[in-house]
Amino acid sequence: MTFDDLKSLVASAEYHKFLKVEPVEADPEKGVVVLKLAFDPAYTIFAKAGNYHGGVTAALIDVAGAMACSVMTGYPTPTINLRVDYMQAPRRTGLTARGEVRRIGKAIGVADVTITDDAGEICVIGRGTFSTVDPRPKLMTPEA
Repeated sequence: MTFDDLKSLVASAEYHKFLKVEPVEADPEKGVVVLKLAFDPAYTIFAKAGNYHGGVTAALIDVAGAMACSVMTGYPTPTINLRVDYMQAPRRTGLTARGEVRRIGKAIGVADVTITDDAGEICVIGRGTFSTVDPRPKLMTPEA
C-alpha cells in the first residue's frame, strides 16, 4: 500500500475522519506508519485542564497499529486485541503516533505504537493484534 493509498483509506473511514487523524508517513517495506493528531479541546476530559481523555489516545494506538499492518498487507486489518500503557497525560498538545509492525502473518499481525507530544515526550505506548485475513469482501460491501 502506498502513502496515497493510506491517505485514501484513512479518508474513507468514518471514525478516522471523526478523530481527525492525519497520515504523515508510511513505509510499506518496514511496516511503519506515522500519524498526527492536532489538539482539539473536544479530546479532553475537562477543557480547562486540557488533559486528553484516554479513549482518544487508545483510539490513536488502534488506528496507527492497524494502519501499519495495512500498509504491509494492502488492505484493512481489523483489531483483535489492544493493550495501552499510559506513561503521562498529554496536555494541550498535538500528538504523533508511530506504528511499527513486529510480525505480519497469514492470519495475524502485531504492531507496537508510541505516541509522543509536540515536545517529543513519550505519553502513551501500546501494542495491537490485527487480523491479516483480507476483510474486503465483507467489510467494504454495502449490505443489501
